[in-house]
Amino acid sequence: MTPETELWMLFVTVAAAVTPWAFSLHAKVAVIASTIQTLPKMLDEMKETLKQHEFRLDSHEKEIEAIKTSTRPNR
Repeated sequence: MTPETELWMLFVTVAAAVTPWAFSLHAKVAVIASTIQTLPKMLDEMKETLKQHEFRLDSHEKEIEAIKTSTRPNR
């Protein structure tokens, strides 16, 4: 084989090995980019959920205090 042929074979082999890896990497980067784009919306939803949970916890604490005072023996 001539050096030119070997060089072309090397190029084809490297291209065949690198191409699937490059597509895989591109797909992973696309997923990460998509997730980053939706991140602000997800954070807003989490903040809203946190507010709802805090409100419910505050309501529960008030109910617990009301029950404690109503069941406390009179002295």
